Amino acid sequence: MLRIAVCDDEHICLENEKRIIENYLSGRNEKAVIDTFISARELLASASEIQYDLFMLDVEMPGMDGMEVAWKLHEINEKALIVFISAYIKYASHGYRVNAFRYILKDENIEEYIKECLKRIVKNIGIDNRKINIEFTIGKRELRVNDIIYIKRQGNYTLFEIDNNNKEILKQKKPVKKVREIMAQYEFITVSSGVSVNPYHVKDVKDNKVWLDNGQEFSIPYRNYEDFLNAYRLFERGRKI
Repeated sequence: MLRIAVCDDEHICLENEKRIIENYLSGRNEKAVIDTFISARELLASASEIQYDLFMLDVEMPGMDGMEVAWKLHEINEKALIVFISAYIKYASHGYRVNAFRYILKDENIEEYIKECLKRIVKNIGIDNRKINIEFTIGKRELRVNDIIYIKRQGNYTLFEIDNNNKEILKQKKPVKKVREIMAQYEFITVSSGVSVNPYHVKDVKDNKVWLDNGQEFSIPYRNYEDFLNAYRLFERGRKI
């Protein structure tokens, strides 16, 4: 679920921006919580307590403009994306100073601009922050999907290698075939009957082998190679959209 904060001192603009965001995300069946703020002070107070994925800020606001707010937001949450919305193109270059994701003009095309921006964000933020609850032998854990590098059969168990601060290998008492079916919903690609990999961690594919970014490599059975390659190419193409 995405958590979005929209800040604009003009009520009409604020409601219009919220409407565009809601309509676009609901049309894609994306769940989101959208909080709106009429002042920078209100936004900063909320951002200090709530972890937002995206901030959409008007540039010109009384008291503290969007650029100043962006600097403060980066101090609070350096991972969140910032999108500026303004009626004036002259401020666009300022956005680079705070690593803004987009600069959107308030003109007759604002709806299309916001939709295009959200399309990119849903593709990136939404996927990067997906989480899954898994019952391991050590108990239930909530993991970021993209922290899971691969899954592998070990007898009647399935091993998960996790790329987090602890670099864990966790074990689930469930056959790998069942786990593969579940992880396929999260774009994991089957290498063989005993292994599936997270394509986000694939470094290279050639000569019937797949190399992962943790140094691990797996041989791809000849009969699976074309299917694996096609699935990975589709994944790569989707990332570029």
